Amino acid sequence: YKSLDELPQGATVGTTSLRRRMQLLEKRPDLKVKELRGNVNTRLRKLKEGQYDAIILAYIGLHRLDLLKDIPYVEKLDFFIPPMGQAALGIEIVSSNDRVREIAMSLNDENTFICTKVERDFVSVIGAGCSAPVAVNATIDNEAQTITARAMLGYPDGTHILHKTLSAPLNESDILGDQLAQSMIEEGALDILEQAEKIAFKDEMPERL
Repeated sequence: YKSLDELPQGATVGTTSLRRRMQLLEKRPDLKVKELRGNVNTRLRKLKEGQYDAIILAYIGLHRLDLLKDIPYVEKLDFFIPPMGQAALGIEIVSSNDRVREIAMSLNDENTFICTKVERDFVSVIGAGCSAPVAVNATIDNEAQTITARAMLGYPDGTHILHKTLSAPLNESDILGDQLAQSMIEEGALDILEQAEKIAFKDEMPERL
């Protein structure tokens, strides 16, 4: 199928991510989401064999592995919000080594650092684990000198979804992640995440047994 919109009612889509499952099912609740295991080549083989009507993988990963040319149809799902820290790399150093610190700081991209910190602050306050159905992304408008953070969380089945977007002057970015989390907590985010974890564990039990 050429696109998500062309998938027929009840089509089977493969993904291992609760975050992707949540966002997909919010848009297309009719779809059947099935666990997708294995490395990239294994997942593509399962698609080719017809075990799935479509699968969701990271576009940039397929691009870097030069695999896009082997896939009949590819669509970027631009409505998806990524997880905290997506594409940001951290460098860990020995704190007493000033020379290594100088080298590491020379590689630091200020905007990436600021956005990642906002996202990390949000996840820390909300108390979400790495596999929780939580999405958050911060972006900077250099011309307007503002930063915007958008977040989404809910049940893995695409229900009980909370969306929130906050913007602030760039010089107030230190508190944006905390503010975003607190505003969602006031709307019941903690109860939703607690129930989402129970649902996810229940869904996985048959496979674990």
